[in-house]
Amino acid sequence: MNPIKQAGFTLIELMIALALGLVIVAAATMLFLTSSRSQALQQGQASLQDDANFGLNYIVKDIRLGNLNTVQSSINDLTTYGGVVFRSSSNSVEVSGVKQANLPISLDGNSVNQTLLSRSRGLSVGTAPQWTGVSNVQGEASDQLTIQFVPQYILDHKNTATETDDVWYGGSDCEGNELEFTRTEGRHVVVQRYFLRADTNNSTSEPNSPLALACDAGHYPLEGSPTEIEGLGGAGEIIIKRADQFRVLYSIQSGNNHRYVDAATYMAMNPRPRILAVQLGVLVRSNQTVGGGADFKDDQVFRVLDQDVTVTTPAAGAPKYARQVVTQTVSLRNTFGERGQ
Repeated sequence: MNPIKQAGFTLIELMIALALGLVIVAAATMLFLTSSRSQALQQGQASLQDDANFGLNYIVKDIRLGNLNTVQSSINDLTTYGGVVFRSSSNSVEVSGVKQANLPISLDGNSVNQTLLSRSRGLSVGTAPQWTGVSNVQGEASDQLTIQFVPQYILDHKNTATETDDVWYGGSDCEGNELEFTRTEGRHVVVQRYFLRADTNNSTSEPNSPLALACDAGHYPLEGSPTEIEGLGGAGEIIIKRADQFRVLYSIQSGNNHRYVDAATYMAMNPRPRILAVQLGVLVRSNQTVGGGADFKDDQVFRVLDQDVTVTTPAAGAPKYARQVVTQTVSLRNTFGERGQ
């Protein structure tokens, strides 16, 4: 009988096959890791675009209403019923023996604290949900922008001959509250403030203290002598998630001198020139982590309008996030050109 022949791999052939298999597995693993990092980076950049650009455009739309339906063409710290709000009865100034401010003097100074007005570093802060200057950058406080405007109201007669059921409709404020008032209540002035505050809707692995850019809105009657701003002073609604720094500058013109200043600098000037535009700068970060690549350093310097800032150093081993500075300059309605007031 013929002996049974047996055949198999030699040791050298087996080692070569294992080596080729390891090369293929390593290449596949590298491809997977690269794709995962690329996907994380794309998701992070997408969240930056969604939160920063769309959120900032939402704010810009409201700021452009700042001088709507007012009788004054200029905007400064004494413009009433419109523009940027720097003064209330708590920090009013006397002009020819009469107290003046952006908000009506009849409003209670305790309920309209200065910490609810436009602020920047160098001005007194309050306690949350008032402006505290909280930020996630080293050595710089965030700003607060407070504006007011009279919406374009429509009077609904309800198809009746009587006026008792007439209603004024003025759209909605930044918190989504409908501006609907009876004919007796009359039209109301809307006050909105934009500021950074803590965001409790976060994960435990996020670095520093997650902050968000929020908008708090209130309103007071246009006619008569109002005594309070209804609704102002709360935590507001989040407009932009994960904002590390918020900076606001004001374009001013005095003769041929044109420059940008913050709220503290503007309030220290005498006289205070008219404001032509508002410049916004927000340092935002992605909601999703982007891995541990060397492209995202903890000591990276960002330019937020006139500030060079560095994010507060997170704990060792904290996940990395993409960050971006988004800016916008908003011209205020009916403020350009040479005017006598």
